Amino acid sequence: MRQLGATDADSTQTNLPAERASFTDLSPPTAYGSQPGGARVQELLGVHVPPPREDFVVRETFVESALRKDPLPHLDYSFNPYIGCYHGCLFCYVPRLLQTDRAAWGSSVVVKRNAANVLAKEVRKLPRGLVAISTATDPYQFVEGQYRITRHALEVLLRADWPISVLSRSGLMLRDLDLFTRFREIEVGMSIPTLDDRARALLEPWAPPIESRLRCLRELAAAGLHTFVGFAPAYPPTGGTTAEEIADTFASIGVREVFTRPLDARHGVREAIRGRLEGSPLAEELLRLSDRAYMGDFVARIAARCKARGIAFRGDDAFRHPGYRR
Repeated sequence: MRQLGATDADSTQTNLPAERASFTDLSPPTAYGSQPGGARVQELLGVHVPPPREDFVVRETFVESALRKDPLPHLDYSFNPYIGCYHGCLFCYVPRLLQTDRAAWGSSVVVKRNAANVLAKEVRKLPRGLVAISTATDPYQFVEGQYRITRHALEVLLRADWPISVLSRSGLMLRDLDLFTRFREIEVGMSIPTLDDRARALLEPWAPPIESRLRCLRELAAAGLHTFVGFAPAYPPTGGTTAEEIADTFASIGVREVFTRPLDARHGVREAIRGRLEGSPLAEELLRLSDRAYMGDFVARIAARCKARGIAFRGDDAFRHPGYRR
């Protein structure tokens, strides 16, 4: 099955998501901690945990469409259960696509309450095709623990026997292992652009730790699923991490494929990263994120090692492509 690829994750050829014009907001902004149930995320892996940020705003809406046709090269559809993302990654391309304030990215999310019901109607009418979950949000960000929009969508797609490609940064994905193993055509992946969790904490401040993502992939692979890594955007080596160590780590947890892409520094990304790294001991190393020649050599070494370990690797040519967005 064709998974989300290097150009896929970049979305430089993508128009604004259709959902932007097709939903009606029926609820006022609400701080997550003040929602029914208090300051706790319900049903997250069967336990109750307090939300990391009490001021995170959640809104609910009803949508008119759930699937977006031909969202990216080699994908038939995308399904995005939420608008916005809690993880607040500084390099995320979605604020550019939506033309929203990057400084506010990661402070709120809109929940598409009826997305699975709409999806059930659409799969009965549309041609069968590969569905990416998701391309403009994280389908397993922590609100999924309560709302279960992604899980309900998986149930719909399973009944319809549609192929899926799932990509996340969250180990909450393991909650749905019982559904994943019943799909005939499926691949599941984690975004792991570095092995250094100190670097992750700087550029992906509210995303789950790297170690939790590696554990998640290991369990998914152990269940017999086709697993992949989104090494995107590729981080430079920090803390002594080597290309060989990265490839060997992926091989040790059963990863089958890796895709990568360079940093897209448009729409305030470069400035946001520089501001976050000011005064950090990792600043000098991480600022090489946008050094195309340096990163191209580093990624080429990872690619060579991955291929030697039997892992398919795609996207390394983008670092040498003069037309790629910087």
